[in-house]
Amino acid sequence: VTAIACLAYGLCQYNELVRCAVAHAGNDHRLGAQEAPPAIISLYPGTGFEAHVESIVAGGDLLGYKAEKKLQSTGCAASMAVEANCEDRNRTAPFPFCGNRFEFRAVGSSQNCAFPVMLCNAVMAAGMAHVARLIEGGTSHRDAVAQTFKENRHVIFTGNGYSDVWPLEASMRGLPNLRTTPEAIAAWDSVKNKALFRTMGVFTNEETEAVKHIMYENYITSLTVEVN
Repeated sequence: VTAIACLAYGLCQYNELVRCAVAHAGNDHRLGAQEAPPAIISLYPGTGFEAHVESIVAGGDLLGYKAEKKLQSTGCAASMAVEANCEDRNRTAPFPFCGNRFEFRAVGSSQNCAFPVMLCNAVMAAGMAHVARLIEGGTSHRDAVAQTFKENRHVIFTGNGYSDVWPLEASMRGLPNLRTTPEAIAAWDSVKNKALFRTMGVFTNEETEAVKHIMYENYITSLTVEVN
């Protein structure tokens, strides 16, 4: 539960940065179609866990959540039914919970996963540091997690990411919708993002700006090759 609160913090506070992790020419065509999630970064922990989050925010215990299971028929009379989660993975969510893990489903097939993994680790570390600061400041573990969920629960979305209503709702929640790679890259070197990289020892300010130019160059090169 604490780890998911940290993840929610990271995805909410550094939403544009996570979008940058999957910003490249191929994804401009893929995101929001072809069984890929939309460009709006959100967290899908499942409807059952979402209800548990609401319970925690309302004063409930951190413990007590248990994922429901069901027997899934294989469709073959010669084989036994297998145990499966009641909630299917949401293929319209960038960050769905899939039984025993979260998946970052927005990563493009032509991408090297190292860059998205690095950014996921950075924002997750930011969430852990936030919860640690609250606890070290005298807040109880339960209250620190509850406060983190309360401040960042608008990044949690368990609906249909392909729905026409979702971009409107995301806008009301304050979640950015960076549809194209240039829009995403433009947000890369914001003051907030530079501060995160410095604090976590990932990039200096100069290195952050250099990565931005590299992303632009890769994008332009990909489109140039495609056109030619």
